[in-house]
Amino acid sequence: MKHMPRPIADAVDKIARQSAGKDWGLYASLLNHWAEIVGMAYAKVTTPIKVTFPYQPTEAQRKNGVLTIKLPKGLAMEFSFKAESVRQRINSYLGYEAFSRITFDANALSAPMVRKKKKADPAALKGIRSEAARINNPELREALEKFGEAILDRFTIS
Repeated sequence: MKHMPRPIADAVDKIARQSAGKDWGLYASLLNHWAEIVGMAYAKVTTPIKVTFPYQPTEAQRKNGVLTIKLPKGLAMEFSFKAESVRQRINSYLGYEAFSRITFDANALSAPMVRKKKKADPAALKGIRSEAARINNPELREALEKFGEAILDRFTIS
């Protein structure tokens, strides 16, 4: 793999933007680190489902956002008491005051369970990293490494 064809990167970006909006990088980061941010107990029954920001054409970092979290109906009241603490933890994780408010999408069904990490084949991980190392653009290289690792995780049988 000498170079990643640009159309693939464009397709990944287009799909991600369609499903999570233009803030898909921030949303993906929240999903990937949700257990670290809210703790494993809450991560098992909650998940961020929507990120919205007011129109801010001149801002370098988007602020005053609203994060919607999916959770079971029975947890809505308990979680509402912890919402401010969770909001602060999220903003602390991101390194700036991205979200000013958290809303809930409480439903009767349980939120998806957090999957346990499977141990991927070390040789396959090494191969992904060595192939990605050939990419000169650091952002693209990092994105491709994460993409390759995600695919490997998805198809690794525990």
